Amino acid sequence: MANIPNIPNIPGDNNSPSTPNGMPNIPNIPGATPNIPDGAPAIPTIPTGTPSIPGISPSTPNIPSNDAITHQLKEIEELEKRNKEERRRKAEEDRKRQIEEARQKTEAEAKAKAEAEAKAKVEAERIKAEAEAKKAEAAKARAEADAKAKVEAERIKAEAEAKKAEAAKAKAEAEARKAEAALRRKQMEAEEKAKKAKNRKRIGFGCIGTILVIILFSWISSSVKSCQEEREAKEFLSNYSVEETTDVDTEDEELSSDDTDDDYSALTASDDVEDKLEKQFDYVSKYDHYFEIKKNGKYGLADLQGNVKIAPKYDYISSANEDLGTVEVKQDGKYGMVALKTLAEVIKPKYDYISSVSSESKTIEVRTNRKYGLLSATNLTEIVTPTYDYIGSYNTTTGLFEVRKDRKYGLFSPEKKKEVAPCIFDYISYEGGLYRVRKDRKSGYLNADGSLLKPLE
Repeated sequence: MANIPNIPNIPGDNNSPSTPNGMPNIPNIPGATPNIPDGAPAIPTIPTGTPSIPGISPSTPNIPSNDAITHQLKEIEELEKRNKEERRRKAEEDRKRQIEEARQKTEAEAKAKAEAEAKAKVEAERIKAEAEAKKAEAAKARAEADAKAKVEAERIKAEAEAKKAEAAKAKAEAEARKAEAALRRKQMEAEEKAKKAKNRKRIGFGCIGTILVIILFSWISSSVKSCQEEREAKEFLSNYSVEETTDVDTEDEELSSDDTDDDYSALTASDDVEDKLEKQFDYVSKYDHYFEIKKNGKYGLADLQGNVKIAPKYDYISSANEDLGTVEVKQDGKYGMVALKTLAEVIKPKYDYISSVSSESKTIEVRTNRKYGLLSATNLTEIVTPTYDYIGSYNTTTGLFEVRKDRKYGLFSPEKKKEVAPCIFDYISYEGGLYRVRKDRKSGYLNADGSLLKPLE
C-alpha cells in the first residue's frame, strides 16, 4: 500500500504529528480507499490470497477504520482551510500594511511638500518685503535727494538773485555817491565863485574909496598952504588906506576860515584820490573800506589812499560782509574771498559755490566738482576739503552734520574736524536723541556722539 503525501504543519497547531518537512504522518491503511484530494496518486489495494511462506505464520496488518481515515482527511481539509485562511489573512495584512505605508509615505511627502511650499512662500514674502522696503527706501532717498536738490537749486537761485540785487544796489549806491560828490563839487565851485565875486566887489569898493581919498587929498593939498598941513593930510590918507585894507583882509580871512572846515578838507582829499583813480580806470566806486576799480571789464581793489592792492582781474566783486570782514570775488567761474582789512586774498578763487555763514555751526559750505566741504567762519580755513556728495543740516542738539560719501552715510563733527561715525551706513536718521542706522539689512542706533549704542541686528 502506497503512502499518503505529507501535510504541512499549521502554525499554532500542536496536535498534529510532524515529519521532518513539517507534514503530519498518515499511516498506511491496507485495503482502504481514502478520499484523496484531486491530483494525489492512487492508493493500491492489498491483494488477497497472498501465498504463505513456509515456517512463517502470516499476520494480519493493523489497518485503521474508515472513520479514522475520514477523520484524518477532515483534519487535512481543516489544515488546508486554516493555511488558506492564514495566507489570506497575511495577504490582507500585507496589503493593509502596504496601504498604510503608502498612505504614511504620501502624507509625509504631502507634509514635506506643504512645509517646503510654506517655507518657499515665507521666503518669497520676505524677499518681496525686502524688495519693497528697498524700493520704498530708494524712492524715499530719491525723493529726499530731489527735495534737497530742489532746495539747493532754489537756494542757489535765491543767492544768485540776492547777489544780483546786491550788485545792482551797490552800483546804484556808487552812482548815487558819485552823483552826490559831483553835486557837492559843483556846489563848492559855485560857493568859491561867489566868494571870489564878493571879494572882487569889496576890492572895487576899496578902490573907489581910495580914489575919493586921493581927490580929497588933492583938494586939501590945494587948499592947505603950509607943509605941516600937507604932512597931516598925507598921514590922514595913509592911515585911512591901511584901515580900509585891513578890514578887507580880515573879512577874507574870516570867509576862508569858515569854508575850510575838517569835512571839507576830508572830502577834497577823498575826491582827489577818486579823481586820480578815475584817470587810470574805466570805473571807480568808493565804499567804506575800499575803492572798487574796473578796467577792460575786470574788477580790482584799491585802498582809501588810492593804492591799488589788487589789480583788475575779477569778473565780479560782491558787497562787503561785515560779519566776516570780507568780500566775495569771482574769477574764471570760481569763487574766493578778500579780507577788508588788508585787501588781500584769504581764500583763492577755487570753489564753484560759497554759501552764507551758518550762525549755528559757524561754518561756510563750499562746493567744487560736485563735492561739498566746510570752512570755518572764524578764521576762514578749511575744516574739511570738498569730499562729500551731500552735507545735511546742522543738528544743534548733537553738534553734528549728516554726510554722504559713495552712497553711504555717516556723521561729521565740525568741532572735532573729523567723522565721528564713518560713512558705512545705508540709512541714517535722527530720532528722539539717537541716530537710527541701517547696514546690510541690519538696524541699530548710534549715540548722540556717533558711537554705536549696540551691535546691529
